[in-house]
Amino acid sequence: MILRCLAVLLLGHTLAAAAPPVRVLAWDQEVAARPLALVSGDSVVEIVDMHPEKRTATFRLKGDGPLRLRALDRKDAEGKPLERACAIPETVTRPLLVLMPDKADPTGLRVFVFNDDPAGFRWGSYRFLNATPKELVVQLEKKAVKVPAGWKPVDLDLGGETRGVGARVALADQLEKPIYSAVWEYDTGIRTICFIVPSTDPRLGVLNMKAIPEDKRTLELEEKTAPRPAAESPR
Repeated sequence: MILRCLAVLLLGHTLAAAAPPVRVLAWDQEVAARPLALVSGDSVVEIVDMHPEKRTATFRLKGDGPLRLRALDRKDAEGKPLERACAIPETVTRPLLVLMPDKADPTGLRVFVFNDDPAGFRWGSYRFLNATPKELVVQLEKKAVKVPAGWKPVDLDLGGETRGVGARVALADQLEKPIYSAVWEYDTGIRTICFIVPSTDPRLGVLNMKAIPEDKRTLELEEKTAPRPAAESPR
């Protein structure tokens, strides 16, 4: 009986510690082109099919250690690939790793982790992340939300049928002066991550929207027909 209880406890610990299913989004083409892998314990899975406008397929690691990102193209003095930790809070059930270039880190990468579970980030929603230094207000039709600086996700779901909607962004302390405006299409079967970033071309305004849509119907079709992503690689 004692041995059985011990086995159950060990199994529970392994399941609790195992890395959750992970998807990856490369910030730009430079990151997407790099050879990278996810590591958990003795489990190593190469990240394939990265794209700056689309999440990867889901990667599942069998290891029971903390999740790490391995840069296969960067080595230490002993010739081993450099790694960095990917801290995933216990509350994050379907992590999306956003990989950004970072010259200050030995791997050349910075990692942001967001919970991409449709149970929270619902189909038909927009998720805003503010990469500017100031608090913003985003308005779609008659609904508005404050989006603080610091990459804190803020969701907005309009509801209703597919239609064109007016989008407007202003500084929180200057609501009467929009700094972005456009017409977007709202679709109940699509959820969109919107990174609000400073503009690199002043002629186009002071900020840009980096939008990453995901279509529920396309995702379901791909999951039914696509082969499982990259098999585990030897260490």
